[in-house]
Amino acid sequence: MRLTYMDRKTTYREKTRATVIDALHCEFGQFYLLPEGGSNALAVRGCAELPAEIEEDFDVICCACGTGGTLAGIAAGLPPGRRALGFSVLKGGQFLDAAVRELQSGDSGNWRIETEFHFGGFAKRTAELDGFIDDFERQHGIRLEWVYEAKMMYGIFALAQRANANREQQSSQSSTPRNGADRRR
Repeated sequence: MRLTYMDRKTTYREKTRATVIDALHCEFGQFYLLPEGGSNALAVRGCAELPAEIEEDFDVICCACGTGGTLAGIAAGLPPGRRALGFSVLKGGQFLDAAVRELQSGDSGNWRIETEFHFGGFAKRTAELDGFIDDFERQHGIRLEWVYEAKMMYGIFALAQRANANREQQSSQSSTPRNGADRRR
């Protein structure tokens, strides 16, 4: 294997264009190009096999997302009635929706991506995330990796907390009379 430098401002931003790939072929000859993050049709096919490996019953499966390949594959391999939830580790990760659809050659309709738990972007962290990692390790004996998995786990806990708060709010509203409409005369 041979690694070569690509300057970030020009070549890297254009890395998927035919002109860049053709130039690489001229310089290096025939090679197999692994896309950034390994996201391609073969990766999606491989990741589609993952859900069948899970022996526990589940409704939702979660994964961290950098390029969308793992999520695209997992969602493609889910049995009916199951959903996949991705957590973007990238600031501005809304583009991942289109990337996953493209990797799936369509949209299986059984996935979504949360984009608010990136903590500043790829390979960035905050004191809040570090505190979550420390608390998680104290409670569960597992040290979370901070670039991908800690962001996903933080998102899972935050969404569960929101769902619980919403459920409690709806429960209290349904038992409280509104504008006197439910009052007995």
